[in-house]
Amino acid sequence: MSPPYGGNSPAGGGQGAPPGTLAPGTQIMVGPIVVTVQKYLSQGGFAHVYLVTTDKPVPMPVSATSAPGATQSTTKGETLHVLKRMAVPDKESLASVRSEVEIHKQLRSHPNIVHFIEASATALRGGGYEIFILMEYCAGGGIIDLMNARLRTRLSEAEVLKIFGDVAAGLSVMHNLNPPLMHRDLKVENILLSPPPRSNPGVGPTYKLCDFGSSKALTSRTPAQTLDEVKLVEADLNKHTTLQYRAPEMVDVYQRRVIDEKADIWAMGVLLYKLCYYTTPFEENGGGPLAILNARYRFPHMPPYSQRLKDLIASMLQEQSSSRPSIDEILLRVHRMLGTQP
Repeated sequence: MSPPYGGNSPAGGGQGAPPGTLAPGTQIMVGPIVVTVQKYLSQGGFAHVYLVTTDKPVPMPVSATSAPGATQSTTKGETLHVLKRMAVPDKESLASVRSEVEIHKQLRSHPNIVHFIEASATALRGGGYEIFILMEYCAGGGIIDLMNARLRTRLSEAEVLKIFGDVAAGLSVMHNLNPPLMHRDLKVENILLSPPPRSNPGVGPTYKLCDFGSSKALTSRTPAQTLDEVKLVEADLNKHTTLQYRAPEMVDVYQRRVIDEKADIWAMGVLLYKLCYYTTPFEENGGGPLAILNARYRFPHMPPYSQRLKDLIASMLQEQSSSRPSIDEILLRVHRMLGTQP
């Protein structure tokens, strides 16, 4: 999972940066692109994240309107980006990162997905590999930062639907690939905010889906059969998913139910609930896995949201995956609620 980043992080190479970080001014080749480190942003796992500039502007996808899922209208050249520097110990770990990069490459042209630019990997003398991934910089930071800043006022229904609709548009691209791609780690921590361009502030902010380290192509809809297969699925889910966002078929894999893109739909229901109520539906009263398995939750009285919004959440938090809507059906409902065109 990628560490988050934002616009108000500590400067690198000095105060606030851990040992071993790249100093400001350091130049690195990422594929054919020369990048210069401006400051250290954050760290997580084996990764450090930096704000960097590129020697030449890089075209970026932008939205034409503020409607969720607005298609790319044009591109703009940017020189300010994010560089993720990772160290992995072996070829197996390198292959895992390369899989994430290949998935991100497939999604690079959509305005509701953090734009992938370039990546490179180098073998280290002492063993292991150093990997650099160059990506779009979302100056608005993470949605979790926005939520923390709005603890008192909370998000309006229109704001919630705009954020959710943008994420749904990004996920729609993944689910409509052949074979479909499951994100598998949808949560507020994996949504970033890109402020509107100065040239067109009326467009409004764009919300973008990030972190494809848990994503997986859906090449089979046959559930695990043998006990060994079930245990492998369980280990994989424990490594790549977040418990509070897991669908019932992920929580109890021993039921041997199909795990497909409808598990992402469940996670979208949890995500929408959290955007509204700042908690997940199954945290209350220590509900945990049993509450998830039974799809047992309630809607708080405050803050007040419309019945239509609650119905949208409920449609996704269906115990049986076949009863959940597709991502495109969800996106259409969001457009209708906002009065925008799909």
